[in-house]
Amino acid sequence: MNEVSVVTDVIAKPAVQAGIALVVLAILIALAFWVLARLRDYNTDDQLDTPEVFANLEEMRRKGDISEEEFRTIQAATRSTSASTTDPPVPSASQADSGPGSFPPLRSDEAGENES
Repeated sequence: MNEVSVVTDVIAKPAVQAGIALVVLAILIALAFWVLARLRDYNTDDQLDTPEVFANLEEMRRKGDISEEEFRTIQAATRSTSASTTDPPVPSASQADSGPGSFPPLRSDEAGENES
């Protein structure tokens, strides 16, 4: 029996094929996680800090690329977004005891937005 026929006989067994398939699948999953991690790092590094965003907006307004109304709209949206991401609400002891399905009460500035 030559070596080629021995290898093909071993590869032809279902258990060996399943093992090879699992190894290939594990490699593909690891590769996918690596690619996703690289993309996340790229995206988080690409974001500007809030002061840089405001400086860029101000420069665009001075050059005439955006109108005063657009500037104020973007500025307000950026401020509300940056405030919500930098200041997460901290639950009080009574809210923490109320369980996982409960929500903290709205702040006064949030209550006005939800009424409209």
